Amino acid sequence: MTTPPTDFRPERPAAVPADGNALRQTLRDLPTPVVVVTTEAGGESRGATIGSFTSVSLDPPLVSFHVTHGSSLHRALDHARGWAVHLLAADQADVAEHFARPDLDGADQLAPFAHAPGSPPLLRGALAVLLCEPHARFEAGDHTVFVGHVTGIVEGAGREPLLYYRQSYRGVGGEVGG
Repeated sequence: MTTPPTDFRPERPAAVPADGNALRQTLRDLPTPVVVVTTEAGGESRGATIGSFTSVSLDPPLVSFHVTHGSSLHRALDHARGWAVHLLAADQADVAEHFARPDLDGADQLAPFAHAPGSPPLLRGALAVLLCEPHARFEAGDHTVFVGHVTGIVEGAGREPLLYYRQSYRGVGGEVGG
C-alpha cells in the first residue's frame, strides 16, 4: 500500500506571496528540457540555451519557447525567417553552458562547434533538430513567447535527453511507477 504524501492535510495549506523569487525557488523542483535555438538574421548567426521549450500542437505542428527582451537572440528572432530548435542530449551539457553565455557574439558562439552551413545554423550531435518558421509571438512580462511552425525534423542519435533540474544539468533517471 502506498503511503499518502505528508503534505496532504484536511485544512488548506498556507500560501506564500507569489513574487519572482518565490516562483523561481518553486520551479527549481521541476525538471525542464534543455534546447539550443539558433537563427540567422541580417547576415549574423545567433543562438541561446532555452529552458522554456514546449510542444504546443500536433496539428498543425507547433512548438514554443520564451526569450528575454533585449537579448541578442531576441533581436535576431525579430528579423528571422526561421530558426532551429536543437533538442540536446545528456552528454551535451557543455553545449548548453556555452550557448547560455550572453557575452559571446554570433561568430564566437558557433566557432567551437561543428555545424552545417546555411540558415539557420544546425549544430551536429543533437537528439533531433526542429526546423521552424514563425507562427505567432506575444509579450509575456519581461519575455516574448515565440511560437514556431515545425516544417522539418532532422533526426539525430538515439540518446538520453538533457534536463535542467535544481540549478544543474542532468540526465533522465530510472522509470518510476507501475
